[in-house]
Amino acid sequence: MTSFREKLKEIRASEADRSRSRIPLSDHQLGLDQPAEKFLSARGDLVKDLERLMTEFIAESPMFEIGHGFFEGKYVLSLSCDEPLLDEQRGGMRKHFTRINFLLDPCAMDGAFSITTKLTIRDRDLQKGVIEGNLGNANDLVAFLKFGEEQMLRFATEYFAGRVHVAQTVHPTT
Repeated sequence: MTSFREKLKEIRASEADRSRSRIPLSDHQLGLDQPAEKFLSARGDLVKDLERLMTEFIAESPMFEIGHGFFEGKYVLSLSCDEPLLDEQRGGMRKHFTRINFLLDPCAMDGAFSITTKLTIRDRDLQKGVIEGNLGNANDLVAFLKFGEEQMLRFATEYFAGRVHVAQTVHPTT
């Protein structure tokens, strides 16, 4: 047993000597200064901005929840809820599905990027929204954020427009 332990110590000591003689790699050699990393960082900031918009929406309508996932090879950031509804014609409860999905394309090596939005308001699909651009272009980054805000406003407008609440007078029964 001692021969194994001694050999193990020798191996570790020789590896420590080798690691001291290695030249550290630069950011360039590691690929950390590549545009792809910058594009991914810009995409991450865009996701944070979209999450902030969704959080602000939830402050007005807390039954919604934010979701993250993948669909059709794209990263999906979603805001959705199942809204209970009393169906007087059918007699009983049912649910309306409402959502907005931001489908973010994988970030290409050249920075090409697109966002597709899918909106459903109370089981009714609305027209998709699409924007394409480049994550390396400052003007396109602004356009992506503006598109996200416009889509969230469109979603809010459609959602709250269908929720007209009429005050009803309650009469006591005699």
